[in-house]
Amino acid sequence: MNNHFFDLIEHTNRSVFLTGKAGTGKTTFLNDFVKRTRKKHIVVAPTGIAAINAGGVTIHSMFGLPLRTFLPTTDRIDTSMANNIADLMPHFKYRKDKLKLLREVEIIIIDEVSMLRADVLDMMDFSLRFIRRNNQRFGGVQMLFIGDLYQLPPVVRDEHILKICYNSPFFFDSHAIKEIPLITIELTKVYRQSDEDFLAILNAIRDGDVANIDFEHLNERYDPHFDMGEEPYVYLCSHNKMADDINQEKLDELKVSPKTYEAKLFGEFRENQFPNEQFLDLKIGAQIMFIRNDISGEKKYFNGKLGEISALDENEIKVILDGSEREITVKREVWEQKKYFLDTDKNIKEEVLGSFEQFPIKLAWAVTIHKSQGLTFDRVIIDAGKSFTAGQVYVALSRCRTLEGIVLKSKITPEVIFKDNRILHFHSDTVANDKVEAILSNEKYDYSIRKVLRTVDSQWLLKEVEDWNKLSVATKSIDHLKTNQLYKQLKHEIVNLGKIFEKLERVISQKVNNFIDKKEEWSEIESKAKGAVNFFFTEIRDKVFSPLKDFYAEIKGTKGLKQYNEEFRVWLEDIEEYLNSLKEIHLLETKLLDEKNNQEVSMKIAKVPSQVLTFQLFEQGKTISEIALERGLVKETVIGHLAKFAEQGLLDISRVITSDKIKAFENVFKNDPKETLTEWKNALPNDFEFNEIRILINHFNYQKEKGRI
Repeated sequence: MNNHFFDLIEHTNRSVFLTGKAGTGKTTFLNDFVKRTRKKHIVVAPTGIAAINAGGVTIHSMFGLPLRTFLPTTDRIDTSMANNIADLMPHFKYRKDKLKLLREVEIIIIDEVSMLRADVLDMMDFSLRFIRRNNQRFGGVQMLFIGDLYQLPPVVRDEHILKICYNSPFFFDSHAIKEIPLITIELTKVYRQSDEDFLAILNAIRDGDVANIDFEHLNERYDPHFDMGEEPYVYLCSHNKMADDINQEKLDELKVSPKTYEAKLFGEFRENQFPNEQFLDLKIGAQIMFIRNDISGEKKYFNGKLGEISALDENEIKVILDGSEREITVKREVWEQKKYFLDTDKNIKEEVLGSFEQFPIKLAWAVTIHKSQGLTFDRVIIDAGKSFTAGQVYVALSRCRTLEGIVLKSKITPEVIFKDNRILHFHSDTVANDKVEAILSNEKYDYSIRKVLRTVDSQWLLKEVEDWNKLSVATKSIDHLKTNQLYKQLKHEIVNLGKIFEKLERVISQKVNNFIDKKEEWSEIESKAKGAVNFFFTEIRDKVFSPLKDFYAEIKGTKGLKQYNEEFRVWLEDIEEYLNSLKEIHLLETKLLDEKNNQEVSMKIAKVPSQVLTFQLFEQGKTISEIALERGLVKETVIGHLAKFAEQGLLDISRVITSDKIKAFENVFKNDPKETLTEWKNALPNDFEFNEIRILINHFNYQKEKGRI
């Protein structure tokens, strides 16, 4: 993976179109980026199969978009033809969890972008701006587009409607793209082919450069009567029916019994997104193709590898790989239908909605060009007839490693080579391979330090503490003296931290300018940032989060404070999230929080025993009746709670029981102590209650143990 390209995307906010010829490793880049990035990201794709293969979700399901063509106008549109802006907005009523997710995401990756229509991308833009309350294009989210515009184009049913507002159906002609500083990065090293002559032909076909295509050399592969015989060739077809007919015909020629393998479906998995046949008909001797890489890590096969079935059992299939005598055992594999969600720390995670379990193979005497995208073959048969559309000739030819591995059933002529000047112009206007280092050096330092400052900024706490104070004042069942004291204490700390942050922002900005002017070392900025992150972490943890958490622990579960506590908890969770974000923040590759501060910050509050809550209120000077009212308990229960503290000598019994009763009990305790509560009740005056007796027994037993009686 090119580290410069990774750094450009990771350490700036630049939106990037990552492209490259067939076989240059675009999918490898995507997989590596997702593993390495620290940015909160989601992966989407224009079609269901592309989304499953990219490990993401479809654009339409993520954003809830209508299938009808969209025209970005407020003019009235016939809704049977298209949607306008007003028609689109009602589609943005997302559930709370999706709203949170799309507000947290930092980068959206769109794979197979050649198939993405311009109007669909504009609908995404409207969605993100609306739900993120940010009128920057895409709501300020960084975009990474991956694909090859010279391969399969967008499917457009109503091109005459799309033309009302768009110059082309390609994603780069969306209105949103035209307003962001998008750059194109092209992967140039081709890993699939090494023959320079073949590569030259492929490149000329890709560019639509008819004058430089060596048709004579290419058409040496023309053999209209070719019979694949025993050799494992793959017939590349333009339509599904043609491929299905060839595969069925070849399967029928094998005079052995077939075996059908039904896919195992779990949960939610749409039929149009099945990555393989639901009912897979196979025979010994059938030519098959693997449709994914070996996930076991043993690399026994890869996506596009051919083989021949040698044995069929219920739970496994044996295959002899093309080009070797090696027989391998293949088991069922699982494809997952996913959705994204935010965990409690507001990290973007994946949730599996459903799965499709099937053998990762399919009949491969023939395959459609559409389904061959991304695959590599050693031998192919191609019929580049008039049914081929733009990009299909290039995709078909570029599937093969060598020109010698290709058989043409019809000649390649200039008529099936398409040149699209719109793609050429877009590419030449935005390509920035030679500018990557300059962009990085100009933007990554500023971007990285701005990200740190945005994370450290605690000024949002001032509004929160004011709102909490207003809520406290308006809440009847709360200790207003205590909340007011806490409010004043917190406000003082928060205002002070705000002033410190403003000064920090000025100092850091000056240091970054000095660094750019080569007057200061980056290590000095790093040191300042480390100090700031650790200072704000400890200050807010110790002087804001901890006092609030302690107070919340006191009042949690108090009768009459349910709504108050719910709003209070949300605020505490926001502070917890802020502290946890400081734990994760990096300045470029350097983690800023010291290890000593890296302990868990959690809203988890140890459950306070009910009797402790009662005793805390008692210690605050409240009467038994007041405690019972506040906690929603009967008086007898409150007295029972207090009896437990009398057992430890902690209760001032004179606040609970009259002096006359204490004297009467003490007299019996010293002269004729009883064994059971009932005996005590019978020995004392009638106005003694059982709970009072329990308190007195516990209190005097404690005094006796300590030698005070």
